[in-house]
Amino acid sequence: MKISVITPFYEGDKYMDKLVDALIANELSLTKMGHELEVILVNDSPWKKLEAPEAESQFLRVITNPENKGIHYSRVAGLAEATGEYIMFLDQDDIITDDALVKLLKSAVTSKADVEVSNASLEQSDGSQLLWYRNAAHKALVGDLTTYLRIGIQIISPGQCLIKKASIPEFWKEHIMTKNGADDYFLWLLMLAKGLKFHYYDEPLYVHKYTAANLSADTTVTDESVFDFIDLLHDCEYFKQEDIFTLHEMISYKNQFRASNTFGKITCSLANLSLFIDNIKFKKKTGTGYGFNR
Repeated sequence: MKISVITPFYEGDKYMDKLVDALIANELSLTKMGHELEVILVNDSPWKKLEAPEAESQFLRVITNPENKGIHYSRVAGLAEATGEYIMFLDQDDIITDDALVKLLKSAVTSKADVEVSNASLEQSDGSQLLWYRNAAHKALVGDLTTYLRIGIQIISPGQCLIKKASIPEFWKEHIMTKNGADDYFLWLLMLAKGLKFHYYDEPLYVHKYTAANLSADTTVTDESVFDFIDLLHDCEYFKQEDIFTLHEMISYKNQFRASNTFGKITCSLANLSLFIDNIKFKKKTGTGYGFNR
């Protein structure tokens, strides 16, 4: 089997050494098991010349956008060039373990999942690492649509996921977001709405680094991106209108909560009491410091 790793590149020279090292290690481990790796770097900063290292050119190639088009466009452009049965969308500043792709592929084939999701290590500002999924309750919610609608996205990054290429919805490929930050959330919601299978792999194969360039750390930017795809969802025939309403209500509530003082937080929580209670329950049940206010 072949895996295609698609990585949008934007002014990312400082990340390339670590990224390429991780991909070389994964290519070696896949080859030993009789599989193939294809890496597509999508240059979204076309004013910079980006070339594949000569030694890795047999499995790594570069395509260049005509102009700066954003993360979603770049991922879809890479997907159009991909020839693998499975896809990983890996950010330029994130790292996977040397055997991540082999382990995810083996599990995906066994589970027959459309999306195989590993645990993730969150690198904190002091250099320490914290697991994202910390108990069975949280792990069980990786593919629960209601949680994505009422609590928020449950996958840190598509870099912890191996996705069947054939399962990626056409709607996601044809409706490109204009604001960066949440195209992965958009993708998961569409797949969950179609009833596709998510399977959890209980090992941290992915390290998420919070950096100034990492949009997922900026909830304001991410919320604006979510509002962008909510508008697009109205044209999706299989996404329920009541689910769009719930998603909009949840994002609006959390956006208002974060921007408010203590009195404002109490007021908006009382106005969204059902969501408030669900988020408090989620935080207690999953044992995560995230949840309600993320």
